[in-house]
Amino acid sequence: MNRSDDHGEPEIELRTGTWAQLGEAAGALRLAVFVREQGIPAALEYDAWDARSVHCVAYLDDEPAATGRLLPDGRIGRMAVRADQRGRGIGRRVLEALLAVARERGDRSVELSAQTQVEAFYRAQGFVPVGEPYEEVGIPHLKMRRSLLALAAWAGAAAIAGGGASPARAGALDAVSSADATSALRATLERGAGQAVARLGKPGGFLDDPKVRIPLPDGLRQAEGLLRATGRGRDLDELVTSMNRAAEQAVPQAKQLLVAAVKSMSVSDAKAILTGGDDSVTQFFKSHTQAPLTERFLPIVTQQVSRLGLAKRYNALAGQASKLGLLKERDASVERYVTSRALDGLYLMIAEEERAIRRDPLKAGSKVIERVFGALR
Repeated sequence: MNRSDDHGEPEIELRTGTWAQLGEAAGALRLAVFVREQGIPAALEYDAWDARSVHCVAYLDDEPAATGRLLPDGRIGRMAVRADQRGRGIGRRVLEALLAVARERGDRSVELSAQTQVEAFYRAQGFVPVGEPYEEVGIPHLKMRRSLLALAAWAGAAAIAGGGASPARAGALDAVSSADATSALRATLERGAGQAVARLGKPGGFLDDPKVRIPLPDGLRQAEGLLRATGRGRDLDELVTSMNRAAEQAVPQAKQLLVAAVKSMSVSDAKAILTGGDDSVTQFFKSHTQAPLTERFLPIVTQQVSRLGLAKRYNALAGQASKLGLLKERDASVERYVTSRALDGLYLMIAEEERAIRRDPLKAGSKVIERVFGALR
């Protein structure tokens, strides 16, 4: 049961210790957040793990502001930030303190059960989802995991698993600094994002590529046979073409936001990507750009497809179906459907660029990328 939503840097005091030392403060915070605010039964909030865990409490002006705990098996839980102190980075500081304890005692990774409403917060701290969402105490949760292996150690293990690491390879890994890793990732992400935008943001970028071509929405696809039989085939084909052309015109608007996300990358972001899964770059872009890109794409897409009479009629019918729960919200209008599918296509292309660079970093065209990613192979 984790709750965080933080972005600031206040002056706080972090204390780690046992339940006997910090239980009074930690318990009061959890009571306020989980029991009183979220309605979780008090009987479920406290358990035998408290006495066996390492706890952290953040104090602001000598008042407890946030807490969390680290279990002996590497699970982090009971992350709670006082309501009036959210959005100030306190939850992140507590999380970092617990990660430091786990790392110092030799844990290779940590896991947590995150409330889905704060998934983005944990993604930003290097956690990746594991499995599908589920309910816990009536609240949607998602299991997430983060590796704690240092860059060189992870890369060395990967090299050994791939057939042995030579002394020269080990030396190259030891020479990779945090600054090198960050610089390499920034260059790689900016290059990959630019290539993805270039592939899609041209005539035929969506329409001529089966991997990203935007088909008819489900609501029209189910009636496609009947519509074609009644002479509406040309309208359907025109709608498909217009949807894909709209996506092709919208995608170039993404480059500025993608580059801005890259430039904001921290050293911890870079290490989380390098030690994360094969799609960690793509997930980084999604968590940092999906919402603003939706806002930027939507007006462009709307301008392209709203002139079609068939699109207007679909929107009217789909809106009713969505209210009845028969259609996903993202498909309730042609405009939102195309915007969503355009973003899906963009992130798919970024994922392909990511895989290509991981397979052959020397072709990425940067000595820093060659140094870091070449060592990871």
